[in-house]
Amino acid sequence: MQRFVLLLVLAVTLALRGNLAAAQTTFSSVHPIFQAKCGSCHVSGGSGGFNIGHPNPNSAYFQSQLASYYSPGNTKGYASLVRILDGSMPVASGCTGDPTADAGNPACLTAAEQALITAWINDGQLGPITPSATPFCPGDGSLVPCPCGNSGATGSGCANSVFAAGGLLASTGTPRVSADTIVLTATNLSGSTCVFFQGDAQQAPVVVDDGLGCVTGSVVRIGTKFLTGGTGTYPEPGDLQLSVRGAVPPVGGTRYYQCFYRNASLAFCPPSTSNRTNGMRLVWAP
Repeated sequence: MQRFVLLLVLAVTLALRGNLAAAQTTFSSVHPIFQAKCGSCHVSGGSGGFNIGHPNPNSAYFQSQLASYYSPGNTKGYASLVRILDGSMPVASGCTGDPTADAGNPACLTAAEQALITAWINDGQLGPITPSATPFCPGDGSLVPCPCGNSGATGSGCANSVFAAGGLLASTGTPRVSADTIVLTATNLSGSTCVFFQGDAQQAPVVVDDGLGCVTGSVVRIGTKFLTGGTGTYPEPGDLQLSVRGAVPPVGGTRYYQCFYRNASLAFCPPSTSNRTNGMRLVWAP
């Protein structure tokens, strides 16, 4: 009866998948579970040739999308949850599929782990997150005009009174929460300081003083930095990693960055006295 109820719940939630407002759970969230609980049998040449516990998330995800013999018409990723719920996987581990009954057996999945895999399936069995860094929101006139015709160079922010090319925000390193090497660098800035900030959403460019703003949602002030030769950097020695300062969750996600700076010349694009760089979109992997 327990198995029937669990499988019925899975079937109902999958049937409702198309009504979900937004897909959020990716394979990056569930891959560590498959590694920990299935890795002893499904890493290389695994049971049935199924290697969902492979340490490479892209390889493991590819395996999860193969056709299942256990649950015809579905993927092996789907069948994995079916087998977890009916107690036949992890194999020979003594699990029943009921987290309460299986409590204390480290080989079995907890209720939270089962729920996360169910969410991944309900959200469409999305692939792993691939870290990336992409510029957006240029003030070069390609999207919307800068406020006083002060277009910057291609890809940069709107021009300021010192640098006609405009402030340019770039990144180096890899946006991976577990091994964050990202450094944000803003160049061609006027004034003496700049402010790096992060949002969890982007919007169509809107005029903000002498520049354009595209970062919105839940906004985090990353840090204020002194400029050297019109350049500011985050992090500097002693600073928290960007992912830590921005509270990027362990499973990763997409965050948006810009840099605000002063442009005190009232003779330039009056009466405003500030500007912004272009934006950077970072897709953080776990």
